[in-house]
Amino acid sequence: MLLHLLVLAPFVAAILMVATSKEDHRSSSRLAFLFGIAFVVMSILLIAGGNQATEAIEWFHIPGTRGSVYYYLYSHGLGAWMVFLSTVLSLTALVMARNTLSYNYRNFAIGIFALMGAMNGTFLAADAVLFFFFFEAMVIPAAVLIAGFGGDERKKAAMTFAIFTLVGSAPMMVSLWYLLTVADNSLLLSLAVALQNLDPSTQTALLASFLLAFLVKTPIFPFHGWQAITYAEAPAPLSAILTGAMSKAGVFGFIAWILPIFPLSMSAVDAMMWLGLLTAIYGALMALRATDGKKLLAYSSMGHLGLAVAGVFSLSEAMLPAVLVLLVAHGLSAGAQFYLMGIAERFAGTRDIEQLGGLASRNPVFSSLFGFLAVLSLAVPGTAGFVGEFTVLMSLWDMGPIPALAAGLCLILSASYVLRFVQKVIFGKPAREYEDGTRMTALEGSSIGIMGVLLLVFGMHPAFITNALQLFDEQAVEEMNRITHPEAAPATVESSVEHPAEVVDDVTVDENIAAVAQPMTEEDLRQLDSNLKANGFTDEERASLIAQLKSMSESEVADAHGDALESNEAKATEEASENE
Repeated sequence: MLLHLLVLAPFVAAILMVATSKEDHRSSSRLAFLFGIAFVVMSILLIAGGNQATEAIEWFHIPGTRGSVYYYLYSHGLGAWMVFLSTVLSLTALVMARNTLSYNYRNFAIGIFALMGAMNGTFLAADAVLFFFFFEAMVIPAAVLIAGFGGDERKKAAMTFAIFTLVGSAPMMVSLWYLLTVADNSLLLSLAVALQNLDPSTQTALLASFLLAFLVKTPIFPFHGWQAITYAEAPAPLSAILTGAMSKAGVFGFIAWILPIFPLSMSAVDAMMWLGLLTAIYGALMALRATDGKKLLAYSSMGHLGLAVAGVFSLSEAMLPAVLVLLVAHGLSAGAQFYLMGIAERFAGTRDIEQLGGLASRNPVFSSLFGFLAVLSLAVPGTAGFVGEFTVLMSLWDMGPIPALAAGLCLILSASYVLRFVQKVIFGKPAREYEDGTRMTALEGSSIGIMGVLLLVFGMHPAFITNALQLFDEQAVEEMNRITHPEAAPATVESSVEHPAEVVDDVTVDENIAAVAQPMTEEDLRQLDSNLKANGFTDEERASLIAQLKSMSESEVADAHGDALESNEAKATEEASENE
């Protein structure tokens, strides 16, 4: 029930918001706050409840495919924490919009709840088609909110955002349809089995199409063309959600869909790791030269997510908890900074950091909170950002010293642009004369302050986050297997009852053993090495296992063929004796 509520109730809340007053934003905001608080409480219960799943309900059948599409929700630690980010950032966005977008608050709240429902569905869907539906559905409310509440170039930003993300996902849609023509259904286990039976070139094409969709959504260089203008022109409360929660859908896709389904070669893993590191360095350099405060934060977000993607494809034993802590820390810190930048723009009338300055004297409470969150985003010891970035750095060290040094350079550059950002916004003298705008309210400051406290709590005790990790437990795998092969167990029992005395021909069995027992090829060994590494085996353990397999493979195959030949000869001798 909890999973259904987190996915469907936000859409119900959006519908109910239509009944509120468009003119009286205070009454609309009170109802929106109640809904938002309820969803945050649900997300906390989801994390505390561990892995949960709904009953798989057959939804519909796509013409030309083999199996059905299921409405099936599943919550693991990664998805639950992403839902937490979605609900917390959405609630804070509703709080911030009360003073920033009071002229049409009701419609903004409708869009936020619709976006929350789509994000929650993306993070909780256990069916590939259902996942893709929500993955694309996120674009619609986000684009509408940008076009309706954004800056001067809001229509251009909304079109750019929609075109990039929808076109980037089109190859994934085609590939998913093709997979459904060979898979028993659209659940993860069935897709993974179907992929194993395809030729390598087809696997590579399907992998590329899935990767493209997630690379665009994150975004990763060079598929980032939509990000800067979208984050800059969107209203600050929405920008915080885009960077803090929605962008996580790409990284989530890599972990929850790419790694479990696709057999990755080491060349593909290395390429993705270096693409993530290149994005991290590029984002940091662009942030260093940015003068628009929101674009600076957009490039900063791009750099941190690039580092997360590099960590994902390090495939080390500590990868998953490291990346999860990094994602949670980035979602809270980047979201809080966007909220604060929106308040600064509202107060000073500009987001150009060259035109700001001196806010420490004119707005000391805001400036203190701004500096506090900036320090937390630097990943200093004792913060969640430090735990996430340091463990990702250690994961990359397993890939070699050069990737780790590249990641270390990103951390140094991030400190440079954050300190420059703080100096330009709150210190020095005002760059121009302006009349003070609306100041930060106590409710806004408290909401952002709570996010800062969470960063400290998770930094001191990251086990709050990592203890929830378990992607797919045995119960979930059994459920997927039951749906994929519903008659497997009964068929076995029936066969044993109807044919109790049936004996399988020994010659056939031996011939089958000889036919199956083939030596492992180099490609098989490379694939095995990749899988062992993904499951946490050290370099020495992998090398030892593969060496043993190489030495055993040819001898076992020869023995199998010899045994089959001897068995066949013995059988022929017995038959000749009986005939005589």
